[in-house]
Amino acid sequence: MLNNKLNGLLISVSLLALLSACGQAKMQGTGTGDQTTKPQVQTNASEPNQPVKSPVQDKMKQTSIKVYFGDENGEKLVEQETVVSYKEEDEKYSSSLAALSKAPDSKRIALLKGITIKSAVLKNQQLTVDISIAPEARMGAGGEDLLLQAMKKTMFQFSEIQSLEILVDGKVVDSLMGHMELSHPIKRD
Repeated sequence: MLNNKLNGLLISVSLLALLSACGQAKMQGTGTGDQTTKPQVQTNASEPNQPVKSPVQDKMKQTSIKVYFGDENGEKLVEQETVVSYKEEDEKYSSSLAALSKAPDSKRIALLKGITIKSAVLKNQQLTVDISIAPEARMGAGGEDLLLQAMKKTMFQFSEIQSLEILVDGKVVDSLMGHMELSHPIKRD
């Protein structure tokens, strides 16, 4: 019995060290890569004087969705309507997730801040999201739970998504930050 507990603890510590190392390696390489199709996010708190649209903005599609942030104490989710913009239909999901990384005000916590969305691909009603987690983006158990809830609630607004597979740096992991068990895939309730 003690041997099993010791083995479980050793595996957990090893996994946590591995996840921490993966996030640090990604941070060194963030200066490279194609950043030409960065998702645009616009909240309802927009200014009355809107700029003239450029031809590129005219080709952008927009979808109104609900996004979720942590409250100022990090204890519960706070819902907010927002509009996400994207060029291609398959960019809709990464744009929606990117909206979770920018809090509209200081009373809300952006749960995806410091988390890079590498890809979000829908295939056979399953959205596979590959992320990279910077060391400073790691949270405690409560924050990790809110992050998972926010991702699920945001993505399951789209009726075409029946399950959500979350990868970290292309790998299936047991937990995003070492606190909450991660189902593979997460199914719509």
